[in-house]
Amino acid sequence: MRRWTTVATLTVTGLALYGSPAAGAAEAGDPVAAIQRQLVKGHGVRITRHITSASSWFPSWERAKPTVGTVGFGDGKVVATDLWYHQAEGAGARHICIGKRLWEYIPKKKWPEGRKWVTTRFPCVLYLGTGYLRLDEPAVLAAVLATTTSARTSGSYDGSPTTLHEGSISFRQLWNVRPELRDGSVKEEHADWEIDWRLWIGKDGLVRRAWSKWREPAGEEPGSTTDGRHWYGFVDDVRYSDWGMKLTIKPPRAARTISAHELKR
Repeated sequence: MRRWTTVATLTVTGLALYGSPAAGAAEAGDPVAAIQRQLVKGHGVRITRHITSASSWFPSWERAKPTVGTVGFGDGKVVATDLWYHQAEGAGARHICIGKRLWEYIPKKKWPEGRKWVTTRFPCVLYLGTGYLRLDEPAVLAAVLATTTSARTSGSYDGSPTTLHEGSISFRQLWNVRPELRDGSVKEEHADWEIDWRLWIGKDGLVRRAWSKWREPAGEEPGSTTDGRHWYGFVDDVRYSDWGMKLTIKPPRAARTISAHELKR
């Protein structure tokens, strides 16, 4: 369904509280700098993601089974993911993504010669974030934090007491720091639609939970319109734990892998 694939191909203070990401070493507790310090080779973080969706046709919110796994870092960015998509294929599916190659394991499927993994070139979605909001891009995270409307002490996540920051950012504001999104499903007439967001941030500046809620027009569906009468809505709720864990995500053994090209022969 489009409402699931949209997300798969997809967490009053102001910016002055955190400083500028261009300022180099920042104060402890600055989320922009804190996350950037984590993006080093051989390390990563665990995630648990829940997606909830609805639409103008089916307004009851439906929560999908979780996606869980690890995200690997290197050279100031996300370089690999190893995730179980429990909503997929009935019994779930495991995806390892490294660069532009995907390895997929589906427990209920049997491949030739005892192979367990299918591999193909694939534009892996390698990022930290919630919905359209990226935590690993300094300019994006800074822009999100600049729209903070409230901050208050909240609960503990991953053993860390947190402060809950929340606010809203419009698609138009987001386009300023993620211009590639202008080519997405949200066009100019809906640019002022907002994404509500919440970030639970520890004293060390690391995000322990990232939440966003938004809707977007369903103009690509047959018979639908782009005047705001029809829409898809999403909530993306991601928990982060074990920041800085030692992690190197490697591809499966070649002897257990078959290419998608070979399967088509």
